[in-house]
Amino acid sequence: MADTQEIKIRKGQGFNLAVMDAVHNGQENNPKYIYKKFIYYYSLADVVQGSDIDMIQEVVDSKDFDAVMKLLAETMR
Repeated sequence: MADTQEIKIRKGQGFNLAVMDAVHNGQENNPKYIYKKFIYYYSLADVVQGSDIDMIQEVVDSKDFDAVMKLLAETMR
């Protein structure tokens, strides 16, 4: 399990990305949008940081990757 400092860093990164995403999409005054994106980026960081490079490459190379990412993006709107 990640220690407290790693969790704080991951949360900070997730929040920063969520705010950047919100600003980019004109949603900087929409807290629900920011929180949803925070959960998305925090979860993504958790998965990536908990996986080795070979597994990440295998997922990216999957024939279903683009469709899954599109569905995820649509769901997170």
